[in-house]
Amino acid sequence: MTAFTSSSSSTIHTQAAQPSSSLEEKRRNSSSSLGEIKAEILTTSLHTDPTATLAVDPVVDAIHDNEKEYLEMKGLSINSNNAVTSGPSPISTTTTPRSKPGFWKQHLSIRPEFHGDPRVELSRFRKAVILCVISQAGSLGGFSSTIYFPSLVQITADLNASQTAINASVSLFILFMGISPLVSSTLSDTFQIRRVLYIGFTFIFALASLGGGYANSAGSLIVARVFQAVGSGGASILGAGTVADIYPPEEQGTSMGLMFLGQFLGPVLGPPLGGILAKTFGWQSTFYFMAIIAVIVIVELFFLLPETYRAPDRDLLKEMEEVKGYAVENGNEKDASTTRRAGGGFNPFQAVMLLKHPVVLLSSIELGITFALMFSIETLAPVLFTNSYGLAEDQVGLTYLGAGGGSILGAILGGKLSDIALMRAKAKNGGEIVLEDRLSLSMWIAGFLIVPFGSLLFGFGAEKHLSIAAPIVGFGIYNFGMAQVISAGAAYLVNAIPGQGSSATAAANFLRMVMACIFSLIAQIIVDHVGYGNYGIIQAAINIVCMALFYVVKLRGAGMRETATRKEEASRK
Repeated sequence: MTAFTSSSSSTIHTQAAQPSSSLEEKRRNSSSSLGEIKAEILTTSLHTDPTATLAVDPVVDAIHDNEKEYLEMKGLSINSNNAVTSGPSPISTTTTPRSKPGFWKQHLSIRPEFHGDPRVELSRFRKAVILCVISQAGSLGGFSSTIYFPSLVQITADLNASQTAINASVSLFILFMGISPLVSSTLSDTFQIRRVLYIGFTFIFALASLGGGYANSAGSLIVARVFQAVGSGGASILGAGTVADIYPPEEQGTSMGLMFLGQFLGPVLGPPLGGILAKTFGWQSTFYFMAIIAVIVIVELFFLLPETYRAPDRDLLKEMEEVKGYAVENGNEKDASTTRRAGGGFNPFQAVMLLKHPVVLLSSIELGITFALMFSIETLAPVLFTNSYGLAEDQVGLTYLGAGGGSILGAILGGKLSDIALMRAKAKNGGEIVLEDRLSLSMWIAGFLIVPFGSLLFGFGAEKHLSIAAPIVGFGIYNFGMAQVISAGAAYLVNAIPGQGSSATAAANFLRMVMACIFSLIAQIIVDHVGYGNYGIIQAAINIVCMALFYVVKLRGAGMRETATRKEEASRK
């Protein structure tokens, strides 16, 4: 909270009833800058007491250039002590205007400066561009995880590798997709950066993809796959934090769903694309293709993505609304992120410790299990459609398109319905946002009914050797429900603990990838022992149990969040 003090250090209380009409207009107009609103507060206070001198603590909330310009328009000035006074500015020969950095200096900086609140300052078009770019960055992991599935037989023969070694290249990729985000998210929250991490981790992915194309043994292939996972996982996890940076809570469900489209589409569109590439140019072409895509994404990140990291809110307007007027007092509030940096060294596994909080753990279990079981179906599909339906490599890849369609519809619909539910509840609550209202009825229908139905249709369609459409449609229905659950759940989780959105998302991602690694290893073993039909029943039952655990968050989430936030704040002191 900005601290305003008089020249005698006494507290100024302007309880003059209600805010001015101009301030009310700025509060209603989302395009007004935060600097203009704060300047209007200063102006109103001075007009109430023209003899006062209001000082702004430069450590807590420095006055930016746009605020100075606005004050000058109001007939006010800022003296050499950084105080706002009535009258013209004193002439100073030592003060020079601060110039904005040049294009290349801004883009080559590790942390480019962004003035204001990105939720307010960025236009809708700019936000859409950012969302598109980070969605592409997030899709790299999904594409590379499955793009070489159709060519596994070809790779095994070409490298003279064992089936165990090839399976290890799949499982270790998933495992490191869970570990890498712990590093990138902790770096992001510790040093308040996102942009340079996006670029750096995507560059690692590009080099690893190039190396994979030149692999001449199972060992070198596994190493390339591990570094592919490190690069793609480190970049993809930052997307949820970026969405929270640039969108207000009531728009985050739709935005989160669109952002996750890349991560959902990658695993299901990778196989058809990989099948065509492998058949036409050989399995190495799948790695070269991913390297080219990564370079394109790096260029987009460099030129189109600003640094959006936004520290936890010190929402002056909300505090003003709570006191129904102006009650501007001395304060000594510290930025939580500053406290976090001062609290200790860099610990990449700090994010995992957030799973000790029930609100994070219970949410992460369902978000993890529904993805892991989807990934297990992906690993079963090549063997199923090759042995039971006699499809070739490129034809097997095309069977994933149904799942891709389900993911697209589910992500868009689930995110939108989640936002609608939150806004309706906000209106009923008198303008107060309760995060648990985002977990809407549509999400529970998807988790309790749609996902289990998809599992059963896939399982028994394959078990009874029904039309090839049965397992394809079943997989698509499963993904339709899964995408609704994940898009709404991720939008909830990123806001569950203030200031730790990336870390909470990384903790959930770690659990999700560990689960996916385990189920990708045991899925075929289970099917060999109990059959596809019974495995479908097992999947449906697990999903229902985990959704029931998630429902506890719906009922008790507010209290859980408060407890978790209090404990995290205490741990920083």
